[in-house]
Amino acid sequence: MRRGLAVVFLLAAACASSHKTDELPAMVPPAQPLYAAPSVESQVAAVQTSMTELLERLDVLNARIAKLESGGQPPAAVQTAPAPTPVPTPRAQPRAAVLHNADVADSYQKALMLIGQGKQAEARAAFQQVYDADPTGHLADNALFWIGETYYAAGDYTNAMRFYQRVVNEFPGENKAPDAMFKLALAYVKTGDIAQARQTLGDCIKKYPYSASAASAKLELKRISY
Repeated sequence: MRRGLAVVFLLAAACASSHKTDELPAMVPPAQPLYAAPSVESQVAAVQTSMTELLERLDVLNARIAKLESGGQPPAAVQTAPAPTPVPTPRAQPRAAVLHNADVADSYQKALMLIGQGKQAEARAAFQQVYDADPTGHLADNALFWIGETYYAAGDYTNAMRFYQRVVNEFPGENKAPDAMFKLALAYVKTGDIAQARQTLGDCIKKYPYSASAASAKLELKRISY
């Protein structure tokens, strides 16, 4: 009798164990990504391009601030004066000129992207095209400066100095002039002409005292003085 009860108990326990096992959830394999992550090289290129464009915009803003700070005049004494002569309304630019300016700006942005991707030779040719398309436009000094930058990055400091000097001489009042003068000094340092580098750094500080390049020039002047 006891042996029969033991057999019944064992059968009941086995059934209960089987039932609990069936209730356990099955292991679900982790989901696989639906797309491949971008390569490290493409991510770095995108970041470099974005940084180049941001620096370019910062240069323009710094130049505008410097002009506002240095160009303010004290208000004149109140005097009775005749009514001002009406200023004629400026004429709108022809459609062809507007389209031309848009094309130049688009080419400039593409050239900046080449800089961000490290394609110095291709960027140099693209910036030269921007300059040739509008040698007196608002992007002419930028194009010359970046051509100098491509030479500087390649270690060709002689040609880099040639283009930096052009920006300083031909566009002294534009936003890239302070940067060009500072980089001209750095190129002198690279070629071992420390005396000329000090002179150029001092000129940059005196001529563009409110620019970011002047602040960098002060630090560089201290560095090469010791």
